Amino acid sequence: MNPSSDQLITNRLPARQIAQAFYDAIAQGDIAGVLAALHAKLAWTEAEGSPYYSGTWQAPQEVVDKLLLPISRDWHNFTATPNEFLETADQVVVFGVYTGIAKATGKSMRAQFAHHWQIRDNKLAKLDMYADTLLLARALSSIE
Repeated sequence: MNPSSDQLITNRLPARQIAQAFYDAIAQGDIAGVLAALHAKLAWTEAEGSPYYSGTWQAPQEVVDKLLLPISRDWHNFTATPNEFLETADQVVVFGVYTGIAKATGKSMRAQFAHHWQIRDNKLAKLDMYADTLLLARALSSIE
């Protein structure tokens, strides 16, 4: 039996709810929750100029290995706090702020971000991240 299109729409979670679950998992340090929120066929692109940019990541584990672990290595109290959500059925743009204290320099950082997510199968399938990467770089650098 194939589900009708009405059933498929009914089973679709709101894009904001899907994105919020991801940010909640990040805030709680819940790696399993982060991985559960991400689609297996992921396309994640950090902002060029970000200290963590390395092209588009294709798998959820790459987010852990290339972003979350380096962030925990480089920052005290790093947060990604969403403040506003603009959503359609299969996309959500999240505006928020990153904060943290660079371990190497002791410098505080506060940088606004915009995350453009695409949703597929009730999972976060694509991210394009926009942020003031200079603010991150300045906090990590010992150069004044």
